[in-house]
Amino acid sequence: MVLSAVLLVSAAIGGYILTTDSALWSVAPSHAYGLISFTVVDVLLVLGLWKVPRTAIVVAVLLGLAQLSAMAGDIFFGTLTFTSNSTTSEAFSNYLLGDVAFIALLWVQVILIVVGIVAFVTSRRASGTM
Repeated sequence: MVLSAVLLVSAAIGGYILTTDSALWSVAPSHAYGLISFTVVDVLLVLGLWKVPRTAIVVAVLLGLAQLSAMAGDIFFGTLTFTSNSTTSEAFSNYLLGDVAFIALLWVQVILIVVGIVAFVTSRRASGTM
């Protein structure tokens, strides 16, 4: 249940960013499409937790790792993809680090990873396979 809630929070924040961050769409539309993918997979994993819980837990952890890596990459290397844009690396990083929704989504990925690992270990103990 906790993992489902974290996934739904991740999807909600992702949806919020997609609908409110016009700079995302104008400066980095490919990143917006990536966020759409992450958001859709978040929702699908909530459904997957009911059908194939162990698999969905593993995929949720991997998704959190992938999204955390992508977001950290945006902070440290994001402007490398925007060379035709006048945005400097420092300005882009400052923009992201000043965006409360971006930072919230970043931390939700950390929580997702931790909760997913705990859920996986707990499910293994419950089934007696350790």
